[in-house]
Amino acid sequence: MEAARASGATRFAIAARQVLPNVAPPVVVYCTALIGLSIVYAAGLSFLGLGVSPPTAEWGLMVSDHTQYIYTAPFLAAIPALAILVASVAFNVLGDGLRDLLDVRGEARA
Repeated sequence: MEAARASGATRFAIAARQVLPNVAPPVVVYCTALIGLSIVYAAGLSFLGLGVSPPTAEWGLMVSDHTQYIYTAPFLAAIPALAILVASVAFNVLGDGLRDLLDVRGEARA
């Protein structure tokens, strides 16, 4: 940044060329992780009855409604629970893929 400032670059140019490429990958990973976490939190609140109202379809509410049938038809509660798991993992994997795509150094981190 000091070399860019010494060469006469504006603050916007320094931010766009020096700061943004280094900040974007962690921010993207953090945001996609928060999306997955938000799905889990919303489903948990709906499971406890603190989420959306019952006519609205929501995964946590579906799991809650079908827990009474857990011994006779366990797949009724397992399918929405599996959907919650798949959606949250998908957003985390998407974030990792975008981090690798936006990596400034050009190398994938382990």
